[in-house]
Amino acid sequence: MINKATILGRIGNKDHKQTKTGNDMTSLSIATNRKYIDKQGAQRENTTWHTVYFFNKLAEIANKYTEKGDLIYIEGEISNKKIEDANGVRWIYSITGSELKLLPNGKKNVAENYDKPKEPVDPFDDLEIPF
Repeated sequence: MINKATILGRIGNKDHKQTKTGNDMTSLSIATNRKYIDKQGAQRENTTWHTVYFFNKLAEIANKYTEKGDLIYIEGEISNKKIEDANGVRWIYSITGSELKLLPNGKKNVAENYDKPKEPVDPFDDLEIPF
């Protein structure tokens, strides 16, 4: 059987803490969007929020290198938890991340770094050739 989630979205909230056993844990809320046209012909956008948990080394990386608004690609396993309270029974779904890729997020300063062509470097420019 397969239990795999793949999402590409923007980071909302971020929280980093230690588990009871002393391991690092970072949770990210990730927004994914779906655009569609409704029955009246108007363009709509639906946002879904996903909770993703990273542990140990991935938790350290997620905590150190991500911030709100960043574009991120995540793979992981879907898990759920049953909660019973005064309102009845609820199921909470989350993703336990096993892979994360930080992507250029479209901010102007980041886009400039990726879009500028690199100047060619002449490796012999500073060498003195004796002949």
